[in-house]
Amino acid sequence: MNCVKWVILCFVLLWSSTAFSQSIDDIRKQKEKAEKEIVYLNKLLKDAAKDKSASTEKVNILQEKIVQGERVLHSLSQELDYLRNGISQNENRIAELQQEKESLLELYANLIYGTWKKRNKVDKLMFILSASDFNQAYNRFRYFQQIQEYSKRQLELIGQVNDSLNVKNKELNRLIEQKNDLLNTMNTKNRELESERLQESRYVNALRKKEKELKKKLDAEMKNRQRLAKELNRLITQQTKKASSGGKGQLTPEEKLLSDDFAKNKGKLPWPVEEGFISEKFGVSVHSLHKYLKISNDGIDITTSRNADVRAVFKGIVLDVCFVPGLNYMILIQHGNYFTAYPNLLDVQVKKGDAVETKQVLGKIGYDSEKGSVLNFQIWQNVGKTQPVKLNPELWLAK
Repeated sequence: MNCVKWVILCFVLLWSSTAFSQSIDDIRKQKEKAEKEIVYLNKLLKDAAKDKSASTEKVNILQEKIVQGERVLHSLSQELDYLRNGISQNENRIAELQQEKESLLELYANLIYGTWKKRNKVDKLMFILSASDFNQAYNRFRYFQQIQEYSKRQLELIGQVNDSLNVKNKELNRLIEQKNDLLNTMNTKNRELESERLQESRYVNALRKKEKELKKKLDAEMKNRQRLAKELNRLITQQTKKASSGGKGQLTPEEKLLSDDFAKNKGKLPWPVEEGFISEKFGVSVHSLHKYLKISNDGIDITTSRNADVRAVFKGIVLDVCFVPGLNYMILIQHGNYFTAYPNLLDVQVKKGDAVETKQVLGKIGYDSEKGSVLNFQIWQNVGKTQPVKLNPELWLAK
């Protein structure tokens, strides 16, 4: 193998190793994120377990834990694929290096043997001195010198190949060890996931025994949501009419700037609680327990810790603080043409007309023995029509 090919090969190997590391890093970050979420869910489940009976809260937490567990397993599976690919590449490269080493050794042996045969036939010095002129003597001298230099280079190449082989063998052993550890971890995670699925099934079966009671609570919850939607619609429409009757008609420059800033932060807004998970998505969906029921949600349900602080997701003005039957206190904050709603609050810490900052605490989350601590977070937009538009908050919050 000539020098140029050797350099190109080294570059390709270095690049593939870097790309491999970057991919592994991305996968491990995803896994760590899911594992961190599982730690939090375990904490929620431990708190919920103080009440021995089955509840929707426990089912929701377990279902989310199963989702995160599957994400961990998927990441582990991806990592295993990369390790297997790395092992295969290393094995192929070791075979190539071994073949290259054998070729170099064979060439070197032939070179030494040929030199030895020539030395037996005539003494090197006598061979040089017996030249007919000085140029011929010099050329004979250079011939032996070149053979010596070439032999030295061959030995250096053989040494380099040996070093590469040692490195690759160590790397191969390290990857195999990682693969075996990973397989053990995956087996453990699979057992944990199966146990959680069984626990979820037991909870669901227990809840189905009190289906009439749960259906009654669900009907009441739907009525509370309709009441909330009606109140939000009224407040936002009222604010729009008030602005028009006040001669503004349009947003002030400050309100326009605030509205634009809010819009620019789509997908980057902080969560309204420090920790939590989405237990019910925006729009129409099938109920997690009653598969024959379709439910509508104007926002997203975020299950969080008991007595957790609820925070403003963006700076704005408190448009209203009101009590909604079945949902405790609701705070509505205006951000120009956008509005964020925070129902089910206790210990409210702001009042109507207050200017609030991003992540400022608004109050404590309320608690329900069946659903747990759930915030039905909503985002609305005034688009200049009669009816304001409901937006999917999941698309606005940071991932």
